[in-house]
This record gives sequence, structure tokens and C-alpha cells, in this order.
Amino acid sequence: MTGKEFTTIRKRLGLSTVEMGRALGYEGQDNTVSVTVRRYESGQRDIPPWIARLAAMYDRHGVA
Repeated sequence: MTGKEFTTIRKRLGLSTVEMGRALGYEGQDNTVSVTVRRYESGQRDIPPWIARLAAMYDRHGVA
């Protein structure tokens, strides 16, 4: 999954970067969570396969 695809999914779900990070299980300060998601979206960090699969499932079925 590319950063652009990840961003598209997050926006389609109507989530902020912090909300997406929390949905993926990230803990800590909001700023840290947001920076992590933004790095995935910008391509600064590779998106781990488990995160890509989880994001794809959220895209298909929503976020509980």
C-alpha cells in the first residue's frame, strides 16, 4: 500500500491522523500518533503489511 492509498482510506473514513492512529492501536501523545500516521502517508516510513491489511479492512467494513 502506498502513502497516497493510505491517505485516501483515512479520508474516506472521515478520520483525522490521530483517530486513524488510535484505530490502528497506537498509544501515547496525540502529536506522536499524528506524526507516525503522517510519515506513513508521506512515504517517509514504509507501511507495515499488518497496518496495510487493517486499513484495507477498515475501508471495506468501517471502523468499530
